[in-house]
Amino acid sequence: MPFREDIEKIYSYEKAIASWNSSIFYIEAAAFSLYLCMIATKGVKLASRVMESAALRPDKQDEISSCTAKQTLTMYVSIFVKLAKDTYDRKFNDQSIFSLLGAFKGVAAVGHILLQDALTNVDNDGYSDNLVLDTDDSWHEYRKNLSNLEDEFRAVSKSTKVLQILKPTMVHTTTLNMAFILDVVARHDRLLGTYASSLPLPIRLISKQNTAWIDLCLEICFSPVVDPP
Repeated sequence: MPFREDIEKIYSYEKAIASWNSSIFYIEAAAFSLYLCMIATKGVKLASRVMESAALRPDKQDEISSCTAKQTLTMYVSIFVKLAKDTYDRKFNDQSIFSLLGAFKGVAAVGHILLQDALTNVDNDGYSDNLVLDTDDSWHEYRKNLSNLEDEFRAVSKSTKVLQILKPTMVHTTTLNMAFILDVVARHDRLLGTYASSLPLPIRLISKQNTAWIDLCLEICFSPVVDPP
């Protein structure tokens, strides 16, 4: 799995937070810190899923390369890891929230670009035209919803009950991003899987191996982090 080391870093922070000897007055804060680490892990797993999808591509010179995708995603993954570190160091603040939103949006943008490039480079008359329109609509709707969440976060930061209000908003954020990113990746894999069926058998076998990840999307993103070997 790409970015496995980053997931392990977040896990180390999560494990350290779990060992805090907090009084009853700080239990809620410690629980929320663990929740933030979980969100950071989900973010890295989503980036990993996009990275896996980037490896499935037609042999076109003008399509975004796996190397470019990895370099871009690595930047956003580092933000998720920093969120976990700041949470452990008790430096989580308003800026951390907007950095998190930016990282999610960046991962989503990479997935969106991969799908757009695949639509441009793969000959699939009719189906591609409909998918282009739907893809553009989905992207605009996603950005609109994310903007609304940013407004919610700004309102939350001014409340005296930040923790009680912040968690439901974080749930909405995670749900929105998981739904959009997994949908984009599934479309990308499905489109290139269809394209791959017209290719010679050796290339088809490689593509089938990559598209097998579609069945594991939700399991990857929802499964808990386990102790590294």
